[in-house]
Amino acid sequence: MNGHAVVIAGGGPTGLMLAGELALASVDVAIVEQRITQDLAGSRAGGLHPRTLKVLDQRGIAQRFLDAGSTVALQGFAGITMDVSDFPTRHNYVLALWQSSFEPILAGWVEELGVPILRDLEVVGLAQNGAGVDVELSDERSLRAQYLVGCDGGRSLVRKAAGIEFAGLDPSTSWMIAEVAMDTEP
Repeated sequence: MNGHAVVIAGGGPTGLMLAGELALASVDVAIVEQRITQDLAGSRAGGLHPRTLKVLDQRGIAQRFLDAGSTVALQGFAGITMDVSDFPTRHNYVLALWQSSFEPILAGWVEELGVPILRDLEVVGLAQNGAGVDVELSDERSLRAQYLVGCDGGRSLVRKAAGIEFAGLDPSTSWMIAEVAMDTEP
């Protein structure tokens, strides 16, 4: 049984960022991620907001994301357009960058920090006691940790195993994201 101070279930943006922050604080951390790579099927998040860019800038990695995306000063919601170019921040724009593009950048940074990402594995169970938690993996191995953090999404096994409810709400609005190939520039 291998041990870490913290094991994070889930290697999406939340788990990756938490792992990076812990590594910067010299905490021994590992990520358990069910995907073999950071590849995503379909569209998810479509951009990074000024506050997120500020945090990435504080970590010295914002330029990696800026190089991969496009800045947009106008934002819209519910038919209302807002110009954020006069916001009092260094990054007074939203960075248009799909999650499928920014997640591998974040994973690369975390790997540079020496955080192991245990891929093609899932957390399938846990047993907690006063000294920490035994984390059961889908390949029948287990990890020992002082803490297990559930960053494994809305259907989180970690959250359910801890007895933390997430009732959620029924959606009141429907949205659609479409990825299209244009014959000409818009």
